[in-house]
Amino acid sequence: MKQFGEFIVAKRWWVLAFWLVAAVAIVALSPSLSSVESTDQSSFLPKSYESIKAMDAAKQVSPQSQDASDIIVFKPAAGGELSTVDTQAAQTIVSQLNTRHIGHVAMVVSSAQQLSPDRHLQLATVLYNGDGNSADVVNAVKDVRSAVHSLISGTGLTANVTGEVAIGYDSQGASEKALKIVGIGTLLLVLALPALIFRSPLAGLLPVVAVGIVSFIANALIADAATWFHFKVNQQLSVIFTVVLFGIGTDYILFLLFRYRERLRSGEHGREAVSFALARAGEAILSAALVVLTSFTALFFAKFGIFSSMAPGLVICVAVMMLAALTLVPALVAIVGTKVFWPSKAWQSQSLNPSVSKRVGGLVAARPAIVTLVVTAFLVGLSLFALGYKADFSSFSKPAQGTESAAGYSDLLAAFPAGVTNPAQVFVTSTQPVTSASLQPLVRELTQAKGVATVLPATLLPNGKAAMLSVILKDDPYSAAAISNVAGPIRTAAHTANNSTTNVYVGGATSVFADIQDVTARDLRVLFPIAAVFIFLILAILLRSLVAPIFLLITVGLGYMATLGATTLIFERIGHAPGLIFFIPLFMYLFVVAIGTDYNILTMTRLREEVREGRKPHEAADLTVEHSSATVVSAGLILAATFGSLLLAGMGALSQMGSAVAIGVMLAAFVIAPFLIPSVSAVLGYSVWRPGHRPVKK
Repeated sequence: MKQFGEFIVAKRWWVLAFWLVAAVAIVALSPSLSSVESTDQSSFLPKSYESIKAMDAAKQVSPQSQDASDIIVFKPAAGGELSTVDTQAAQTIVSQLNTRHIGHVAMVVSSAQQLSPDRHLQLATVLYNGDGNSADVVNAVKDVRSAVHSLISGTGLTANVTGEVAIGYDSQGASEKALKIVGIGTLLLVLALPALIFRSPLAGLLPVVAVGIVSFIANALIADAATWFHFKVNQQLSVIFTVVLFGIGTDYILFLLFRYRERLRSGEHGREAVSFALARAGEAILSAALVVLTSFTALFFAKFGIFSSMAPGLVICVAVMMLAALTLVPALVAIVGTKVFWPSKAWQSQSLNPSVSKRVGGLVAARPAIVTLVVTAFLVGLSLFALGYKADFSSFSKPAQGTESAAGYSDLLAAFPAGVTNPAQVFVTSTQPVTSASLQPLVRELTQAKGVATVLPATLLPNGKAAMLSVILKDDPYSAAAISNVAGPIRTAAHTANNSTTNVYVGGATSVFADIQDVTARDLRVLFPIAAVFIFLILAILLRSLVAPIFLLITVGLGYMATLGATTLIFERIGHAPGLIFFIPLFMYLFVVAIGTDYNILTMTRLREEVREGRKPHEAADLTVEHSSATVVSAGLILAATFGSLLLAGMGALSQMGSAVAIGVMLAAFVIAPFLIPSVSAVLGYSVWRPGHRPVKK
C-alpha cells in the first residue's frame, strides 16, 4: 500500500485524466439505466411459484386474461342511494365510452352485480389491451378519465377512476417528484456535512465531484450489464444505487481525509502526507469495500428477482467506488493539497484541549467491562422489539393521497368487501371440456374457504377447456390476513379440483405477495450464512486472526437485530403501522450488515495498528477511540443523513427504508464502533488477535 500510494500521488494528473476519459467513453457507448428498469413485482418471482404458474396458465388459454383493468366508481353527486335513472345514466356512459374507442382500451363493461349492496355505488370495469406496467396502458388512464368526466356532466352523478393502473398513473408523478427531492437532499447533505466537519467548502465539494464521476460510470455499466445478461432493475429501488454511491463514497473519502489531516498535524505537509494517508486508510477502504462487495455478491443466491437483479448493480457501484476511492480521490487530494481544508487552519496543529473523543477513549480504556455490559444490554433491549415484526404489503394498495384513484378507492372500501379492489383469480385448465356444472364442486369449496367473501360466476374461456373464477376476499387483498388465507385455506380449497386431467392455480396480486413473502423468508435464511462466511474470510485475512472476525460478526448480528427492533418499535408500536414493508429485513441486510461493517473494520484496523506498534490492549483502545471515532461518527452521520433523506419523499416504503438504514448506521457508528468494539478488545486483550499476533515485549 505504501508503494501504491506513492505511485498514485506521483501520477496524479494521469489518474485524473484516465477517469475523465473513461467516464465520457463509457457513458457515450452505453444505454440509459431507465431502459432496463421494471416496476412489475411478479416478474421477479421464480417460475416455480403458484402465482406465476397461474399467470402462465392464463396466458396459454387466453392472452387477454392477463390484460390490465381499472374500475369506474359512479355515485350520486348529492349522496345517498342510486335511483333507477342514475344506474341507467351510468350504463349509458359505459356504452358511450365504448363508442369512443379510446386508445389501449379494449372495452368498458358494467352489470347489476356491480351495484353495491347499499345501492350507493355502481361500478364499471375498464379492460385495457396490454400489461398494466406498460407506459402506454398507464398513460391511457388520462384519456379514460377525460372521457368519463366529459360524459358525466349534467347527469347528477360523480365518477372516479381507480384500480391498479390508475393508482400506478397517480403514483407515477409522486414517485418522480420523490426521487428528485431525495436526489437534491442527498446532494445538499453530501455538500454540507463534510464542509461543516472540516470547516471547508472544498472538503464538501470533493465527494460531489468524485462520486458524480463514479455515478455516471456506474449507471452506464449497470445498464450495459442488464442489456448483456438480460435482467431487469427494479425502478423503485434503482434510486438506491445513487444513495449507495454517495453514502459509501463519502465514507471512504472521509477515511482518507481524516488520516491526511492527522498526518498534517504531525508536521509533514508535503505530498508525502497524501501517500502516507492512502497507505494507512487504503487498507481499511479496501477491506471495507471487499466486505460490502461480498455481501452484495451473496444476493446472487437470492430467489427473489428484485434482490438477485440488484446484485450486479450494487456490486458494480461498490467496485467502481472502491477503485475511485483508492485512485481518483487521492489524486485529487494530491493535486489540491492542503487547500482541501481551506480556509480552516485546524489542520496545522493539534488542539491542546482534550477532545471529546479523547475523554471517551479514556473512559473505554478505564472501564471496558462496564462499557461492554451497558452497550450490550442496550442493544439486546432494542433487539427484543424485533419479536413483534410483521411483514406488510398494504403500501402497494394505497394510492397517493389527494388523487382521484384515492377518492375512488375510499368509496370502494366503504361500500364493498375490501377484496373487491383486487380479486384473487383461480384458473382452471383441463384436457376435458369445462362447464359451469363441472365447476360447481370447486365453487362450493372456495365459497366455504376462510377469508372468502364471495365467488363470482365463472368465466368460461374460448377454448372450452379452461375457466377463470374471480374470488372476492373479505380482507384487504394486501393485508397479512388475506395473504395468509390465500397461501393456506384458499389454495387448499382450489387444489381439491386437481386430478390427472385438471390443474387449478390461484393467481392475482394477493397470491403474488403470498409467494413473495415465502421467497423473501427463504432468502433471509440463505443469504445471512453465505454473507457471514464471506465476511469472516475477508476479516480473517485482513486481521490475521480467527477470533476477531467471530467477535465482529457477533456485533454485526446484534446491530442488525437492534435495528430491526428499533424500526419495529417506531413504526408498529408508536406509529401503529400494520407492519414493516416486506423487504425491510433484506434491505437492512444490504446496508446495516454490509455497509455498517465499514465502521467496525476501520476501528479494528486502527486497533491492530496500535497493538502492532507495541501498545497494550487498553492503550490501543484509548488511542483508537481518540483518533478514529471522529472519522467513524462523521462518516456515520453523513451516511445516516443520506438515507434519512428518503423521508423527504413522503412515500411510506421509502420512509421506512430510509429510517431503518439511518437507525442501523447510527447504531454502528455511534455505539458499536466507538464503544463496543474497543471495550471488548480491551477485555479480551491480546487473545482477540490470535493466532496471528504475539504481544510485543518491552
